[in-house]
Amino acid sequence: MTAPALPIHAVLPDLLAALRAGSNAVLVAPPGAGKTTAVAPALLDQPWCDGQILLLSPRRLAARAAAERIAEMLGEQPGGTVGYATRMDSKVSAKTRLLV
Repeated sequence: MTAPALPIHAVLPDLLAALRAGSNAVLVAPPGAGKTTAVAPALLDQPWCDGQILLLSPRRLAARAAAERIAEMLGEQPGGTVGYATRMDSKVSAKTRLLV
């Protein structure tokens, strides 16, 4: 499945360049811009990102929905490359690199 074009895609190359140059960056964008569903998966392919990415969400339902959506965009099920861990529910494996 092809990811839809999101406003965040216009600044994603600049964000990745900033993270290549230093270990921190601040990204500010309105709700629905793609911060959750586009930025974290883009980090997976970066050569300097060889560990696990933790994506924090304040609500269990939002965490699960984000993980399911990102996994779907990658053509996978939650618990593969993308997983989630909430109180009383989780889908994680040894293969999980992006944990919501």
